[in-house]
Amino acid sequence: MSSDVLLYPAIVIFTMLVIGLIFTVKEFSKLDKDSKKTEAKDE
Repeated sequence: MSSDVLLYPAIVIFTMLVIGLIFTVKEFSKLDKDSKKTEAKDE
């Protein structure tokens, strides 16, 4: 089995994993900012 057969799908999957991780971090930081805004409004 050629290593290219495994390498290309692995690159695609790893790229999707990194993109998902970036979106997750952005979403949680947005949630954190939103919760701080609502805390300030409640006080």
